Amino acid sequence: MNISGLGNAYSGVNTNSKQYKALKEKGWLEGVIQNEAMMSPEGKMIYEIFGGRDTIVNNLMKQFDSDGDLLNANGVAGMDVTGKGTSWQKLTNVSEEYRQKMFDNVKKEFIQENGVSNGDTTKRSDIFKDYQLSVNKDKRLSGTWTLEQYEGQYRSAMYAAVKAANPNWKPGQKFDTSILDNVTRESAEATLVKNGNRLVRNSIDVSV
Repeated sequence: MNISGLGNAYSGVNTNSKQYKALKEKGWLEGVIQNEAMMSPEGKMIYEIFGGRDTIVNNLMKQFDSDGDLLNANGVAGMDVTGKGTSWQKLTNVSEEYRQKMFDNVKKEFIQENGVSNGDTTKRSDIFKDYQLSVNKDKRLSGTWTLEQYEGQYRSAMYAAVKAANPNWKPGQKFDTSILDNVTRESAEATLVKNGNRLVRNSIDVSV
C-alpha cells in the first residue's frame, strides 16, 4: 500500500503495521500532513531530499512497539496513561525481589545524600524500568504505582528512625548511619496498611 506525500506516491512505510495504525489513531499522521501543507517550496524540496513523509513517519513509528503501544522515554510500552484517568492508580502485588531492590536503593541513597532526594544521581528509574520489563504490559502501570508507594514509605521509615534518634536532625545534615541498621524492608512493611489506593503507616503500634 502506497502513501501519497507532496504529490509523490511511495511505499517505504509498512501501513499494515500496528505502529502505523497507532500513529493514525493518535492523530500524529494528520499532524505530519498539516506540517507539510505549511512548508514553503524551498522547504518542501529539502524535506523530500531527506526522505519526506517516509522518513518522518518511520521515525515516529519507532515510538511504538510491535503491538502499537506507545513507548515511554525509557523504551517501555504499557506506560501511557492517556485516556485512562486514574484507573491505573491502584495497589497490586509487586514481587519481593523488586521491593527489596527498591528498599536497598532507597537506603543507599538516603545515606549517600543524608536524607535528601537527589534527582541527578538517583538510580530509581533503572529499578522501575527493570521491574516494568519483568511483568506483563497490562500490569506495568499499577505495579509501578504500587512500587512507588513502597518507595515513599521506605524513605519515611528511615527519616522517622533518624529523627527518633536525633530530633534536631534535618535532611542534608550528616547522621550516624548505624541508626538505620535495624531498619529493614520487613520492618518498614510491617507498619503498612492499605488506605484506598495508597500505602500508609498504621497508626497502631504493631510492635506491641
